[in-house]
Amino acid sequence: MLKEKVSKSIFNGENSEILNINGKENLIVSDILDELGISESEISHIFVNNQYCGIGKKVNNGDRIGIFPKNMAIMFAEIPKINAIYITVKLFANLREYGPSKSLMDVPEGSTIKTLIKKYNIPKKEGKLITLINGQPCHENDCVLHDGDTVAIFPPIGGG
Repeated sequence: MLKEKVSKSIFNGENSEILNINGKENLIVSDILDELGISESEISHIFVNNQYCGIGKKVNNGDRIGIFPKNMAIMFAEIPKINAIYITVKLFANLREYGPSKSLMDVPEGSTIKTLIKKYNIPKKEGKLITLINGQPCHENDCVLHDGDTVAIFPPIGGG
């Protein structure tokens, strides 16, 4: 399904599965998705070099990337438990209606704040959330999480 969506013209050479992105350094999986014209909402699982990961995973020259559509999610039901990082998430004020005030969570390597917001189903109506990772402000939802991180999520100033 995804392969049919992606234009063959962006792939180079005889091998129609090699993508060459020139002029970009420090690529992450979301850069690849952007280049292919695939939105995160269309995919279920991502693998970089056979390791399950999230959209913030760094990609190096020569890495093998597997992107699977939503309709293949059931094939990978057990994968998240195999290659997970563990983080602590704390929700504050009115955000507690979306989950417990504190929880230990497993997420794939390369997951971002955006991943957590989606996982907790926090709607956009809550506004621009304030997030801290290990006590340090994270101003973008693309901040990548690491094993052992503690993430605190607050409603906007004046909210909840």
